[in-house]
Amino acid sequence: MLYHDPSWPRAHDWLASEVANPDVEILGLPINRSISPGNCHLAPGAIREALAYLTPNTLEDVAVRDLGDLSPEQAEDFAAFPKRRAVRVFFGGDNAVTYFGVRSLGLPLDQIAVITTDAHLDMRLMPNGLNNGSPIRALIEAGLPGKQVFQIGIQPFANSRDYIGYARDNGSTQISAREVHELGAINTVQNVLAKVSDSVDAIYVDFDIDVLDRAFCPGAPGARPGGLMPHQLFQIAEILGQHPKVVAADIVEFDPNLDINRQTGLSCATLLLHFIQGVASRL
Repeated sequence: MLYHDPSWPRAHDWLASEVANPDVEILGLPINRSISPGNCHLAPGAIREALAYLTPNTLEDVAVRDLGDLSPEQAEDFAAFPKRRAVRVFFGGDNAVTYFGVRSLGLPLDQIAVITTDAHLDMRLMPNGLNNGSPIRALIEAGLPGKQVFQIGIQPFANSRDYIGYARDNGSTQISAREVHELGAINTVQNVLAKVSDSVDAIYVDFDIDVLDRAFCPGAPGARPGGLMPHQLFQIAEILGQHPKVVAADIVEFDPNLDINRQTGLSCATLLLHFIQGVASRL
């Protein structure tokens, strides 16, 4: 049992508190449409458990409400989602969550920009329907303008030439992990926001945890060497959380059965807190 210290509140308890008018909502989407067998549907519970090892610190005054998890069937029907009353963070689930999260906003797709932190383009073909490798392609085919897609942390040997060509043909923007390392995370995300914010009504952020270097992310099947450092991802999350047009985000591609010593779970939980830290600056 974890030690109880009344002067050291746990983020897990803070998340579980009942608030009537939240600033941030959490909703679990245990979707498992992975191309390779996996257990990303277990991630919502694992992220909540990891929050027990962190403290909200200065975030205690931010009103956060955990709406629990939808069933797998509900999670694939954006019409079944609770009405959004605050900035919403989806706990995935695999990356198919991004498609349903964007569509749940209820806005025309041409009014939305999507910013991803991801090692992959997620523009695979869909011969058998939507999967975790295709949410961005599915959104583009549904009407999201490619020029409103910005992808940070793309890895050079994690994407095929055909899909790189598809991304370029659709006008989307890719920023490699190497470019983030060279330019810096803060400059990278500020440059992206400068290009996107005036042209849309809402921004959706997809935090695919496999954007991290695999050494820090054993619980993400798609993570590769050369990815972002945790502090870089946390900087990006905090700056995105500050932006008034960012209305929703997801944290996806975490398979708890592959994790080692809670490394990936703690990365996901810390990522959430940094994003909320950014949101708090708006309040």
